[in-house]
Amino acid sequence: MSCRFRQAAGFTLVELVVVIVISAIVAVFMVLFLDTPIESYFAQTRRSDLADSAHRISDAVTVDARTALPNSMRVNAAGTALELLATTGVARYYGPGDNPSPGEQLTIGSPIPSFGTIDPFSTQALPYSAKYVSVGNLGTPASNAYNSATGVMTPSGDSINVIVNPGTPPSQDENQVTFSPAMTFQHAPPSAHNAYLVSGPVSYVCNPNPANPTAGTLMRYSGYAITAAQAVPPAGTGALIAHDVSACTISIVPAHAGYTYGQLAILRVTLSNSGETLQVFLQAPTEYSQ
Repeated sequence: MSCRFRQAAGFTLVELVVVIVISAIVAVFMVLFLDTPIESYFAQTRRSDLADSAHRISDAVTVDARTALPNSMRVNAAGTALELLATTGVARYYGPGDNPSPGEQLTIGSPIPSFGTIDPFSTQALPYSAKYVSVGNLGTPASNAYNSATGVMTPSGDSINVIVNPGTPPSQDENQVTFSPAMTFQHAPPSAHNAYLVSGPVSYVCNPNPANPTAGTLMRYSGYAITAAQAVPPAGTGALIAHDVSACTISIVPAHAGYTYGQLAILRVTLSNSGETLQVFLQAPTEYSQ
């Protein structure tokens, strides 16, 4: 009688250890191989996000500053908030002796129910809409559009109507502005006879957070009332322009005779995200000057 023994199938402990070691080595090499492109991808994403924020800051501030009422840009003492008065149109008005027709001339220092313009305010969709009309804003304490008592802008609540193509036959290149009640403008512009349609104030407010840049923001506010003192933040509707703001400084270069434009807003904004940093330096001039 013979006995046969079947050899047991399976792994020995040594073989198992070898397999585990080899698998660990392969896994390490896979992690090393994939870590660089993955980190590169996330770094590129952070850079793109910062660049996108920088473009939004540049586009938004440049557009608003370009058509701001001359001498209306102002900055708070901390240098973190920019405010301006947005315009929707500009036109030259008839001064004394320019037009003998009744109701066409704008005489500084006298109450007027209406005045005429030499050219139309703009090519925007009609009818024109404006909450305020401003003439002669110099940005000084005695001539300040933020203070209606200085007589450079119509008070809040006054009725304003812009008549297109007044006269018989109508003039294609003129507008007529009527007021209720009559308005007395107190200050004449130093050069051009420009009148501006003003829609209201706009503010850019920085809330930098160096400890946590993802909490730092740059906000744009609109739809609030004009106040003599700058409010930060104003009581308006806020829209997010940029996040990841870790530092922010805003300053204003005032208008002067040697400068082609009017005021110049200068913004220095630092954007940071997980070790990635982008410095934004923006110079935003006004297109209009008195």
